[in-house]
Amino acid sequence: MVYIGRFLVVGKTNEGNPFVVYRVSSRSFPNRVAKVIKNKVYIIPKNSEEMLKNPYISYCCLRVENLTVVAGNGSHTDFIAERLNFGKKEALAYPLITMDYEKDEYETPRIATIIDRDECYLAYVKKDALEVKKVNLKEGKGYYLGVYNSCKINENQIIDVPYNNADEIAKYILEYKDFEHPVVSVAAVIYKDRVNISISP
Repeated sequence: MVYIGRFLVVGKTNEGNPFVVYRVSSRSFPNRVAKVIKNKVYIIPKNSEEMLKNPYISYCCLRVENLTVVAGNGSHTDFIAERLNFGKKEALAYPLITMDYEKDEYETPRIATIIDRDECYLAYVKKDALEVKKVNLKEGKGYYLGVYNSCKINENQIIDVPYNNADEIAKYILEYKDFEHPVVSVAAVIYKDRVNISISP
């Protein structure tokens, strides 16, 4: 097993519907939950006093705009969603380069994705690099992008995702055997006329 911290998975179900998953994995702040409020999903601590200890543990991790989904590991998620009219590549690049990596003791990268029925971009910014890349999604497969030991976008970071609905995918990624310290997982599946969201546990 390996610890990759917070991470994203993007892919297509076996039925051909695009999906995105965001999972919180944490050693320092495991007592967090996800909550859906309208078109957004927030990561929040069970104890609100923990928000005073670290500014990076509470944020919008996923946001739906029409049939486009934006997901990320911090407050940049909203910033990206609000720039969608500039195009996916610019909407990712500008907020990431402006906000830069998280200024915590681990110099944690910011990761993000924009995905819809037609295309998907993954992106990250870390202390020494910024990358925005279009990825070609494959049915039954998912690209993953994590903040630790996996902050890169390539064909080596693909896992099988053998499920079709958001409930099953969220549970599968939460319990994924190779990645340590699961806390909560949020999955969104994009259909032709809707986006279904599920949280696990």
